[in-house]
Amino acid sequence: MFGYKRRVKTLAVSALLVCTLVGCANGTPGAPPDLAPMWTQQFQQALADPNLSQFQRQVLSDYQITDAEYLDARNGLKTCMANFGWIVEDGPKNTYVTHAAPGNTMDIQSDQAQAQQTQCQNQFTSEVEVIYLGMQQNPLGLTPAQLIQACYQAHAVPDGATLSDDQFAELIHAAGYRPSTPEGVLCYWDPTGSNGYTIEQAEELQDSAVTVTASPQH
Repeated sequence: MFGYKRRVKTLAVSALLVCTLVGCANGTPGAPPDLAPMWTQQFQQALADPNLSQFQRQVLSDYQITDAEYLDARNGLKTCMANFGWIVEDGPKNTYVTHAAPGNTMDIQSDQAQAQQTQCQNQFTSEVEVIYLGMQQNPLGLTPAQLIQACYQAHAVPDGATLSDDQFAELIHAAGYRPSTPEGVLCYWDPTGSNGYTIEQAEELQDSAVTVTASPQH
């Protein structure tokens, strides 16, 4: 549903392990008090990974990612891929467009090319990019239902206006639910606008979802 396509991982390490890996004992700053709990956990889990690259650890260690650091991460990925014979250019909405450099006859879908891409991502962007874009789209660390509810309120969509968070989540996740206004459909499928959907595209997605829900089960 959302552009950054990232699951919020369950924090599975102890505070002691986090401090050991990110250097709490040496005065490395912890999470700022105004950082949303969801993003605090994302930073902590990334920093607790012993395989996190030195570049990404340095960027994440102060629990913030500046625009310049994000640009450095993207440029690092491009340089890394260039060393393997790939030209990586900026695509729309923080995506990438990759094509072979002259003399590189490898298929980008090949196992070797995918392994090269993964190696470069793990070195520069795998955590930095996901957290940076996620925080831009959802700085308060709201749940998907809360994001939709906030979008409904901003666009005067009446659905569930008086419901609690839990009741609203039940409403929008009910089988066959369809928002009552075109703006609501867009909020449902793209609450932060990160996907860049039009109302028409969102309604096509809604129609497909309703059709699947209504199809007979075998």
